[in-house]
Amino acid sequence: MNDAANVTPVPVTFFPDYRATNPYQTLLYENLGPAFKAEPGTIEDALALQKASPGKPLLFHLHWEHAVFTGSGEPQVVDRFLDDISRFHSAGGKVIWSIHNLRPHDGHKSNANDDLQSGLSKMADVLHLHSLPAVAAARDELDLTERKIRVISHHNYEGAYPVFPRKAARAELGLSGARMVVLCPGRVAPYKQPHELVSEFLKAASPEDRLIIAGETARNFDFTLPSDARLIHREGFATPEEVGRLHAAADFVVLPYRASLTSGSAILAATLGRAVIGQDTPGLRDVVAPPSTGIIYQNGGLADALHNALDEEAETWAERGKAAAGLARARNQLAIAATWRDVMNSLVRKDYSRLGGP
Repeated sequence: MNDAANVTPVPVTFFPDYRATNPYQTLLYENLGPAFKAEPGTIEDALALQKASPGKPLLFHLHWEHAVFTGSGEPQVVDRFLDDISRFHSAGGKVIWSIHNLRPHDGHKSNANDDLQSGLSKMADVLHLHSLPAVAAARDELDLTERKIRVISHHNYEGAYPVFPRKAARAELGLSGARMVVLCPGRVAPYKQPHELVSEFLKAASPEDRLIIAGETARNFDFTLPSDARLIHREGFATPEEVGRLHAAADFVVLPYRASLTSGSAILAATLGRAVIGQDTPGLRDVVAPPSTGIIYQNGGLADALHNALDEEAETWAERGKAAAGLARARNQLAIAATWRDVMNSLVRKDYSRLGGP
């Protein structure tokens, strides 16, 4: 019998390191078990580790690839990064690319960005997507090699955020007198259409309804709320405690994205027992099961969706939140980590090429 304590773990270098603002990577890697040891680092770090341990299996796991860009000189940055990926691969390393988005959240997709994604599509050993809707959308924009694709669901966020009673959360936030409370969480950026959301909310809301927009405002994005008591802007990064409290106080979460390949915000809302309304995107199609766990509307349907949602009773949305939490529990972290272990084990096995791998 193998003793887990004697296992020499396979190093996994992951980039970028977003653990400080998003528990996704923390929850993914801490559940892998003793066979893999994940540490943050660049491709240069992975190459240095490879040089220090020749012949040993090594993995490089790339997430939000847009972090490769450092500002000016984008084509040179991309060329250098892809050259390093090629060297890592040629020396026996294996590369996993988790495709979280098809384009940066600012909506700008440069030629260099296209070159980066094209290169990664060819060089990565595994192309990871979180859902079948995401695979279908990615196929429309990227030249994906079918045998490299692996679909592994986005895990839930159980244990990452505290859970508060609704009444207590509202009292602490000064919302005890509110009727319906709507939460739009996360970074305030153009792709979330915050100006449109505010405008349509003010048309549909009663004097006792409240919209909370909580998150840091994207750089160079001009966002100022009108002077209206129904609007609350909680600027800046929210602590886990604040995230939990805001969701507890809300009746539902609104995610009016123009585009979303994977929606961690929708999975977080479901984990914390809140249903979602949002535009029809692959990310929301993966999470929301209308009408039982939320509402998905077509492009241009935000006004009607908000109006209808605010016309419903809080109890209706509470039932949807319970149903959403039930589906979120199926995104079990240990079960999903087991699938990740299978993929990573297949990459480090010498006979991977005979098993249908790249």
